[in-house]
Amino acid sequence: MINRDTERGFTLVEMAAVLLIISVLLLLLVPSMTDGKSRADSVSCEGSVRIVESEINLYYAEHKTYPETLAVIKRGGATDPLTYSCQSTAYTYAPATGTLTKK
Repeated sequence: MINRDTERGFTLVEMAAVLLIISVLLLLLVPSMTDGKSRADSVSCEGSVRIVESEINLYYAEHKTYPETLAVIKRGGATDPLTYSCQSTAYTYAPATGTLTKK
């Protein structure tokens, strides 16, 4: 005779419950991780734009005029020298004012 009280192990229902709990925790965790990545990308892009604006101001301090294109400070796009791209965001450069504006 087999005594069920002395057998060790997990039942199928217990294993299914554990897998269900792990699945729910993963469903809660994955969206927060992807949201954090997009926020980090936008913060990184904002930092890059500030650096380009600083380079524009340094050029102005040295030459007393804003650069005609971003290619002058080696930051212009290959196809459009008045556009600066960061991640998936594009910024337009206005040579008259020396400002970058988001498209």
